[in-house]
Formats: sequence, structure tokens, C-alpha cells
Amino acid sequence: MLDIREVLMEENVNLELEARTKEEVFTQMTRMLYENGAIREEQPFIDELVHREAEGVTGIGEGIAIPHGRSAVVNRSVIAIGRTRADVSWETFDDKPVRCIIMFAIRDVDMSQHIMLLSHVAQLLLDKDVIDTLHHAHTVEEIVTVLRKEESE
Repeated sequence: MLDIREVLMEENVNLELEARTKEEVFTQMTRMLYENGAIREEQPFIDELVHREAEGVTGIGEGIAIPHGRSAVVNRSVIAIGRTRADVSWETFDDKPVRCIIMFAIRDVDMSQHIMLLSHVAQLLLDKDVIDTLHHAHTVEEIVTVLRKEESE
């Protein structure tokens, strides 16, 4: 069983993405995952993210999107967090742009854990304090702490 403490590391959080489009978000966050050893190849993972986006809306509202990809190029399942400096146009349930992206990179063999992690993060995002921290935290540590908090309680 994967838990958020095992898949969310500070090295996979970037609070200053330069991205201005969804494609740039995917490229920059995938590059971070590649550089940190979570994935072996960038383009196949980006292709998986784009494919998943075509299947349904990942912009959940409140300026947050949760794109995810399950792929054989994922070395270890992780959650990456990115926050953009500018609004990014994204298909969302509230028709508003996104600035905070919670990206799941899941190994093919971790499918059931993927569902549980996604459910856990969705539960956390019901809390306005968590959403506020995601949008306004000044440090990576604040983001990681708020998302790991519930798991450790």
C-alpha cells in the first residue's frame, strides 16, 4: 500500500513554474520527474498525460488540476506539485484557470494504489485550509507538510 509520505517528496515540488500553457506545465513537471529519477523517459510520459487529459477533465476547480499518468516509464510512483506564476488555461469544473497542479506519475503495477492516492488527495482538497496553503505557501516544506499531515494523524 502506497501512502502519501512515500510518494510526495520535496524534490518533486516546484512553486515557481514558468509555464503558461498546459503543455508547458506537462513538459516542465515531467522534466523535474526525469531529473529526480522518478521516470526514465520524458516524451512517453507526456504522451500519457495528454492521452489522459483527452479522456476527461482534470481541472477540479479552485485553481487546481490533478493530471495523472500511468506508464511503464515510471520508475517509482510519485506525486509532483507545481505552482505557476501566471494563470494557465485548463478545462475545469468551475471554468476558471489553474495555478496549482498536483501531478500523479504512477507505475503500471500500482493501479489500485493510484486510485487510493487520488481519493486521498481529493479528500484533502475538500479542506479550504489545504487549498489556501497550496496557493499561498512560501516554502516547499509547507506544501509537503499540509498534504502529509492527514496521513500521519
